[in-house]
Amino acid sequence: MANLKNGSFRESIIDRCLQSRRGYSTQEIFDRCNDALERRGEMPISALNTIRNDILSIENRWHIVVEQIRSGREIRYRYEDPNFSIFNTPLNEEEIAQLSQSVSMLHRFEGMPGFEWVEEMSAHLQETVSTSPEPVIGFNENKELKGMSFFMPLFKAITEKKAIKIKYHTYRNDRAIEGVIHPYYLKEYNQRWFLFALNDEYKNLSIYALDRIEAVGKASVKFIPNTDIDFSHYFDNVIGVSVKSDESPQIIKIWVDREQLPYTLSKPLHKSQTVIEENEDGSAIITIEVIPNFELEQLFLSFGERFEILSPPSLRDRISARIKKNLEKYQ
Repeated sequence: MANLKNGSFRESIIDRCLQSRRGYSTQEIFDRCNDALERRGEMPISALNTIRNDILSIENRWHIVVEQIRSGREIRYRYEDPNFSIFNTPLNEEEIAQLSQSVSMLHRFEGMPGFEWVEEMSAHLQETVSTSPEPVIGFNENKELKGMSFFMPLFKAITEKKAIKIKYHTYRNDRAIEGVIHPYYLKEYNQRWFLFALNDEYKNLSIYALDRIEAVGKASVKFIPNTDIDFSHYFDNVIGVSVKSDESPQIIKIWVDREQLPYTLSKPLHKSQTVIEENEDGSAIITIEVIPNFELEQLFLSFGERFEILSPPSLRDRISARIKKNLEKYQ
């Protein structure tokens, strides 16, 4: 049975091999495909027959002859037509522009360990379409973030479902602590990456900022799979990454001044944002329904005098106390 997963990606690797007049053996193509799959964090293929089936598929779909040439005891494969490639179909200008900007977006990951293939893809695209498109999309990112060297090992541990050892420096301890975790999910917030994993000792879901990880290693314990949390909806009721599972969302009422209001309406604080009152001076009162957390307080404080938290009283009091404490430093 054909292995359909990553089939198109494998075909692009095989196509390059078959264009060579030297030819490539099944084992050589197998190795090249697995190297490329591992670089993009995918599971390698395990059978040479997958490569043979891929070559047969290329022959049948593009009606092309893949010839066999003998080199000693080895059989190598190459296209009978030296000018053929499955990517020879010309692209129009619109398709080239769309493809170029898609690669431009992928450059957000350029420089991160394990994503070297982005640069290779970009170079190949420019060679293929004979153009060097100017980027028209920019991301607010920091490629020098501490801890990003652990991104790919953590990503692989999640996809391969493997427990790992971690050395982590918490905010509360002067020295790093070590333990075994079962990694489930990576999330970016405010230009920082966070790992969500089951702590093997406490059997609870914990959050690890990548910039506070000091080491990652293999663990011999059996991986405990995630059977309780749907991460596609896990953050629906919060702003940020801190989820208090024992609390319910609250309706938070906020006064927004007239100058800030257009920006808040065009970029809602949360998907639950609703305008409940519009004032004559151009200000308004809005509500959001979320679970209060540290990130929410930080967000509110960042708006300064343009926001006023009206309710709930507990959140209003916390924001007020933090503002007063900050004012004391300027007196």
